[in-house]
Amino acid sequence: MVMSEPTHQRKPTGGSELKEKGEIKPIGKSEEADPLVAFVDAGLTLEKLRVQEQVRRTHLEKQGRVDKYTDELLKRTKDLEDYVDDTVAVLVKQHPAYPWFSRIKGCGRENVAKVVGNIDVTKAPTASSVVKWCGYAPGHDKKVKGQQLEYNAQVRALCWRLATSLKRAKGKFYYYYKDEKEKYIKRFLDQGYKILPTPTGKWACLNCGKSWAKKGDVDTCCENQVIATKLREEPKGVIWAGHLDAMAVRKMIKRFLVLLWAYWREAEGLPTRVPYPQEYLGHDHMVVPEDMCDR
Repeated sequence: MVMSEPTHQRKPTGGSELKEKGEIKPIGKSEEADPLVAFVDAGLTLEKLRVQEQVRRTHLEKQGRVDKYTDELLKRTKDLEDYVDDTVAVLVKQHPAYPWFSRIKGCGRENVAKVVGNIDVTKAPTASSVVKWCGYAPGHDKKVKGQQLEYNAQVRALCWRLATSLKRAKGKFYYYYKDEKEKYIKRFLDQGYKILPTPTGKWACLNCGKSWAKKGDVDTCCENQVIATKLREEPKGVIWAGHLDAMAVRKMIKRFLVLLWAYWREAEGLPTRVPYPQEYLGHDHMVVPEDMCDR
């Protein structure tokens, strides 16, 4: 089996709330189909409740107040969340792709369980179906006002959380991310772009990258100072370092999802497709799931 991340957008064959002929075709699992799904969903619900109560307690502490009911709810929620997380860690060991992702540094059982628990690989005939469902398919990953999302926003966030863990672990996926980031840096520099630190304030210098929260805080930062308001998109000829880093992270996430799909489909005895680059572009070397194992 030979797989790589998709480089060509085919006609949609699945994904989160994709509309085709007026029908929505999600590839998420139902709770009835897999207990892992039910516990992952419960864990996410409890996590939201815990965070909500933590915020409430923080606000009360700032006011010098104590609410025993909030404290008790927070304690019980945390205890129940721990139980659910422990159960998920047991259930995920039974997953068909566990022999693969358990050998990847940074692929903690809790994080990966929340990703695989939201995917039904039997409904994903192509790797791009999974990439699209998770919100990382170019052209299908943006929020458009008045239009239904073409991906599962919660799964997208969970994938990003998993990617953060993969980076910190410094395994093979981290080095893949690092290599891709260096390629992006070279590409943008060759095109004449200036790579600047992502501004933390509203105002920034487009020459050195220093930023300020308010216009009144702007001071002398460099000899060729060029002050501009921070925009959602970079000014012409400039790319923020954070944007560039995110592009490399997306590449890493897509590779993980494609290889997960490939291993999982094969473990389930389901057919897989030859990647587009190999089938149509004549590429003779593709990455297989085992290539990215650290153990």
